[in-house]
Amino acid sequence: MAHLRFFVILSLVITSLFAAQIPADKSATTEPLLPVIDYKACPFEGCTFRKWVVTKDVTLYSTWKEGRKPVAAVKNGQVVTGLTGVHITYEPDRVQVLQPLPELRLQAGDIILRYMYRGEGLADIWTKGQWRREYDCTFITEKENAGCLRDCAAKVISEGRKDWWVQVKTSEGLIGWAKAEDQFDCMDSLGG
Repeated sequence: MAHLRFFVILSLVITSLFAAQIPADKSATTEPLLPVIDYKACPFEGCTFRKWVVTKDVTLYSTWKEGRKPVAAVKNGQVVTGLTGVHITYEPDRVQVLQPLPELRLQAGDIILRYMYRGEGLADIWTKGQWRREYDCTFITEKENAGCLRDCAAKVISEGRKDWWVQVKTSEGLIGWAKAEDQFDCMDSLGG
């Protein structure tokens, strides 16, 4: 019986010691599971699914997911129809706060995780355990010291890894996926 009481007390002491080391607001430090996938994604202002012109030869695949197989090839100058897109964040940008941001309850040294860019300075970010969708990020300075339009209260310290896959339909009716890498023109309704 004395051994059982000893083990119960020892367990309580060990548990309280470990609990003291875990931050009280554990949810604020937990990051979203990766990858973060945004469906129907068109990640810039003016981005429009419509007729696009192919600017360099591109292979279309059966899916944007792993295990994809080639289904068609489209040549420079062909016209395709953009149908939808998928934005995948494998690793978000890490943005360090340089001065207090009261609207986000952030202090100097805190980290903002930036996911999909939406255009005109808007992006999806994660702070203090919460998503902020289409948040005005014009206070962020990019790694090459560009981008900040106001206050300059935060700076990108590491750029993440992201892909944007688009589904297109050829004039022959074939449908496939391509990783968007500047091989389509006329994607921007604001650019003509």
